[in-house]
Amino acid sequence: MNVDYIIVQAGGKGTRMEHLTANKPKALVPVENLPLLFHLFKKFPEKKFIIITDYKEDVLRKYLECFASVKYQVIDAEGTGTCSGIKRSLKLLPSSESFMLVWSDLILPQNFEIPLDGCDYVGISQTFPCRWSFENDEFKEERSEEFGVAGLFVFKDKTIIENVPESGELVRWFRDRNLKLKPLGLSGTREFGTLDEYKKLSIEKCRPFNKMTIEGNTMIKEAIDEQGKKLAALEKKWYEFATQNSVTAIPKIHQTEPLKMEFIKGKNIYECEDKKLEILKNIIEALKNLHSLNNLWTESP
Repeated sequence: MNVDYIIVQAGGKGTRMEHLTANKPKALVPVENLPLLFHLFKKFPEKKFIIITDYKEDVLRKYLECFASVKYQVIDAEGTGTCSGIKRSLKLLPSSESFMLVWSDLILPQNFEIPLDGCDYVGISQTFPCRWSFENDEFKEERSEEFGVAGLFVFKDKTIIENVPESGELVRWFRDRNLKLKPLGLSGTREFGTLDEYKKLSIEKCRPFNKMTIEGNTMIKEAIDEQGKKLAALEKKWYEFATQNSVTAIPKIHQTEPLKMEFIKGKNIYECEDKKLEILKNIIEALKNLHSLNNLWTESP
């Protein structure tokens, strides 16, 4: 059995991530220098991805168009719950094709491999708590860490779930159908379904084409791929121009090769509800001042 397709359940509003999903879907929340979804891309670069989305789907589509280097299709979910979009996704699979179904908020460990023995599997968390458990071949709506039902399944073909409803909770549907699956240990897998889990991260979060290193009150920003190098050249040129023209609404620039600047411990604007209007006014004023330099920028070599 060979698994060439991966269906990613990336729907849902991600409300438990609070302000982090105010302007983007949960699948694009960055963890360790990559959006969550891109950890799957990085681990399985040769697979074909079918991505189920609904909330902020336009943001996801635009982001994928710019940065995704894998083969993918985006499916707009119909219905609600974890079942939504799966039925439509299955229609894109050949009838005898094996596939993996996975939630976008999981980061799999480096040693994880998709089983190829032709059986149907349910991923068991082993390292983080889940609302459902799977023990002794039985799904139960009982919170468990050791036997928790994680959002990952492997199927030898789509016939076993082709009658999945448009709406509802997928694991509950599995239980009601008495679906027989083999447990697949996911020890070392991490789940980022809540803001509390995200806050435990000690590594800086940024975009997939660069990395940021914090050294005291200084941040070092370096490109990590060809796209990043092109953007870094433009960014370097802009900061040099801004510094020469005494622009104050930017961090202090120490050097531009590599880019070293003042590290500002700021907050997402969605965390500052009481001062949001004031902040936006300041941003608009800063942008007006920057735009007033447009003629100088155009005439600069």
